[in-house]
Amino acid sequence: MSIAKLPKYERVKRSLIRAIEGGRWSAGGVFPSENQLLEQFDVSRPTLVRSLQELVSEGYLYRQKGRGTFVAERGHRTSGGHGSYRGAGQDQGQGFTVFISQDAAGLTGAGREVQLRILRGVQDALGPAYNGSAIRQASRGTIDAQTRAFIETTPRGAALLIEPSFCPTLRHLLEERGWVVWSINEPIDDGNCVFIDQEHAGYLATKFLIDQGCRDIALVNGPTQAYWGFAARRDGYVRALGEAGIKISEALVCEGEHAVDSEAGRMMMGELLGRGVAIDGVVGASDSKAIGAMSHAMERGIDVPGALKFVSIDNTLADQANPALPAVAMPFEEMGFQAATQAQSSAMRGHTQTNTNTQISLRPTLVER
Repeated sequence: MSIAKLPKYERVKRSLIRAIEGGRWSAGGVFPSENQLLEQFDVSRPTLVRSLQELVSEGYLYRQKGRGTFVAERGHRTSGGHGSYRGAGQDQGQGFTVFISQDAAGLTGAGREVQLRILRGVQDALGPAYNGSAIRQASRGTIDAQTRAFIETTPRGAALLIEPSFCPTLRHLLEERGWVVWSINEPIDDGNCVFIDQEHAGYLATKFLIDQGCRDIALVNGPTQAYWGFAARRDGYVRALGEAGIKISEALVCEGEHAVDSEAGRMMMGELLGRGVAIDGVVGASDSKAIGAMSHAMERGIDVPGALKFVSIDNTLADQANPALPAVAMPFEEMGFQAATQAQSSAMRGHTQTNTNTQISLRPTLVER
């Protein structure tokens, strides 16, 4: 989920951590009372109490009977998810590095927004320690000399790999060197990873149109051989139609790519209309594809959303469409947050990649417009 959709107690907790880490209250100083904090935050007392209890359990605060609540020394903090990066071995130079492919770093539009949202989640988890993190671009397919030299000369630390299939040997080298590695936005069978349930995204989008009364639903998808998520979204599309007893027609499925995603949507919509099949709903596998497809349909004189309804997946640009698109919101920020949180926690416990492998699947949500 996005940061804005986190439970209130968690949002209050993170806000207080940022203030503590930023030095608003000095170590050993008196922390504000519950009444003072209730004036600051629009939450109930039980919600605030839960936030404070977690801050105490994680070592940010401590209580003295009859005296009140105080700010703990930094070294006492044990949270793996929200404070400064202070893991096992950090005093020996252990660091936190985010690896991203060179071509992904050059993305624009919706693709760039996805990357930025992931990094915002990482930043939210690390707090002030984020400024000391390295973001490194690596070549696709092989480990370039600069990346290899960095790994071989840098003390092992925590590494986040955004879509690690761009260079599988990079993950393996980091693991061999004893780094705590977490992969983002791809499921990994033999390693730690945080990813989004892409199949459920396709299911939610298709079911939304079914619930709107659509029966001839097209899928404007990306190339399934190029990205695992497109195959998973198609699986969700098929599952939703099957559950509704709707016969699946291959004539209603288009899969393709273009340098500009919206142009891919336009071309595929033109192809669908050229087939002469009945269509009353369209699932766009990205906001840009859906916007391109919708624009083409409207240019052809089709009543949108009256005669033809659209829904997209991602929710990075959907609210900017005209008309605004209902969309399946993908928790990109939460992916970054969870990966950074888990990597910190593993490092603090002294774990290396061989100790444990964890796969975290995040559920998308539907935003109706």
